[in-house]
Amino acid sequence: MSRTKVEYWEKCSGQEWQAMASLVQAFNAEQEAYEVVMTPTGDRFASPDLGRFLRAQGEGAPPDLVGLEDHHLADLADQGGLAPLDTLVAPPLVRAAGFREAFLELGRHDELLYGLPIATDIVTLYANQESLVGTRFEGGSVPPDIDAFDEGLEELRRRGQIGLVPTYPGWWPQAWPWLFGGGWFDEAGRFAPDQPANIRAYEWVASFRKRWDLSEFAEPIQPIGSRKPDPFLSGRVAFVLEGDWLVQRLVTQLDFDWTPAPIPTARGKPAALLVADLLCIPTGARSPEGAASFLSFLLEPERIERLALGQTKISPLVSWSSGFLAAHTNPRLTTLREILDSAVLFHDPRVPGWLAVLERIQEAFGLIWSGKDSPSSVLARLSSGCR
Repeated sequence: MSRTKVEYWEKCSGQEWQAMASLVQAFNAEQEAYEVVMTPTGDRFASPDLGRFLRAQGEGAPPDLVGLEDHHLADLADQGGLAPLDTLVAPPLVRAAGFREAFLELGRHDELLYGLPIATDIVTLYANQESLVGTRFEGGSVPPDIDAFDEGLEELRRRGQIGLVPTYPGWWPQAWPWLFGGGWFDEAGRFAPDQPANIRAYEWVASFRKRWDLSEFAEPIQPIGSRKPDPFLSGRVAFVLEGDWLVQRLVTQLDFDWTPAPIPTARGKPAALLVADLLCIPTGARSPEGAASFLSFLLEPERIERLALGQTKISPLVSWSSGFLAAHTNPRLTTLREILDSAVLFHDPRVPGWLAVLERIQEAFGLIWSGKDSPSSVLARLSSGCR
């Protein structure tokens, strides 16, 4: 009997692709009903080609599985582009896997599960400890209050050192308001970018251009490793807001002293940003049963940890096995788990239309960072233009 092919579009490459490919190979060898076939569909930053996916779905030929970033979920689910997993993958299997609820939430829309958070990350501060010797931050100690943190950044400035650059790497320009108690929607769910806390957040961000010469960081996104020598690895910049993209590089720097730390906030409570890669079954998939069979295969905790090990990521599960902790190449893994357990965790809103809103926020951030207009004016225009 011939196998049913399950077409899987994966956005990641490199070691992340290889880690998933090994699980695909194991699934294909374990049973004879289905054959999962992986196709690379991501860009150089490991983001999915949404245009290609939507075209394929419009033509009636979507893949059976697609890898997405969590902020894509609400739009695609609301538009009917994704199938709810609750009717395809047995809910008891999902519960038995032991996911941390905060990560499962990233795969939900309107209380239905549309994506499994198979690969997860915690975005937080990373410190170059060598550059912090003799400062209040020595040993990776970051105060939970953002004003105290800012005072420490001023001390670094007086030493001729750059403390933090909001555009380096700059992947999350929408996150700054959350540190000041702001947000992008009011209590009624209306888009409200010009809240006082949001203005304060971007005034703080804009002040960095006045305190340091950051002309070389004028572009809104400056990926880690895109220049030589790298500003963080060389010690020119003491802190970066990053995630596993950086960790995968740091674990190869054997003589480099670094540590993660939670992000300080205006409320004096440490915070961190959650993100996840989701595996979803598109509406119109030719083999949803085969896709669901593979997802069920992945739900074994040992396989979830195997994927995290191969991708140098944290586990999305509540419990991390002793074998996982011992085998992981990240020497600061337990510090990340402490942040995960103790920090206030936030993520992109789960609202339809978020992708369009996020594009507008990114444009507004670019204007604010350029210094061509004040944060209050930019956010006021953003508010009036989206009502």
